[in-house]
Amino acid sequence: MVNYYEKVRSAPGIFNQLVCKELLFVHYKCPLEIGKHGNWAQHNYILYVITGRKGYHTHNRSMIYKSGEAVFVKKGGTIVEKFFDEEPLCIMTFFIPDAYLRTFMREHTSLMQQVANAPVTLDPLISLHVNKLMNGYFDSMIPYFSADVKPSEDLLELKFRELLLNILTDSENDELKAYLQKLTLSQRDDLEQVMERNCLYNFTLEDYAKLCNLSVSSFKRHFFDAYNATPGQWLLQKKLEHAHKLLISSGKSITEIAFESGFEDSSHFSHVFKKHYGTPPTKYRNKLTSPQV
Repeated sequence: MVNYYEKVRSAPGIFNQLVCKELLFVHYKCPLEIGKHGNWAQHNYILYVITGRKGYHTHNRSMIYKSGEAVFVKKGGTIVEKFFDEEPLCIMTFFIPDAYLRTFMREHTSLMQQVANAPVTLDPLISLHVNKLMNGYFDSMIPYFSADVKPSEDLLELKFRELLLNILTDSENDELKAYLQKLTLSQRDDLEQVMERNCLYNFTLEDYAKLCNLSVSSFKRHFFDAYNATPGQWLLQKKLEHAHKLLISSGKSITEIAFESGFEDSSHFSHVFKKHYGTPPTKYRNKLTSPQV
């Protein structure tokens, strides 16, 4: 899995970026790498497509965002896909830590009152309605990235707050508003929601701890309190259950199943599957699909 945030943050020569406190603004054209790959970030981000298309695949659905569209991606993992188009993929991304979002929402209590008791989706993707004001906002941001003198942090923070207010005062973005309300009212990061959203990715324990804003030792302790099992035991069971479901209900290859279930590779998957079910996955599938004599 590629850490999107750290990849961008460590390469300012490739990814035009502006930094304001814990916020990170990025504007760039993607290199031509067609296909799917795993992506994750320890911070939420808003992604706006300027040209081209970008696909996102989660455990429940697939979405393709094209020019003029935007999405809020919750911290954690997704499968991203790039396409070969006449127009290159050019995007703008705004990384936002949970702590900043909590502070912002507490300063704008009227936004929280507008979505009292609204349902909150567990899906990592929240598609955003982009109105004319938001289109104008994204256009206005482009010159900041190429300016000879970088704008001050105070100005950048004002621009970022402008973005959030543009999004959250649009009634068609109540899904995001409801999610931010729940995030704000939580006393700490919801470990169980983080784990349920990200259990089928090939993360390390350090990655999961970072997503929960915990040290590894604290993460293990909180995890055992929540699930009465170690992270390794619980994650393996979740991955095997998902792989078993795909094996018997889809025509996907063993390589595809291993990838979509969060195993290192198909060899590792086959070894673990055989150890658990007593039969290699291909043979297991053949037994189920072969006509009984």
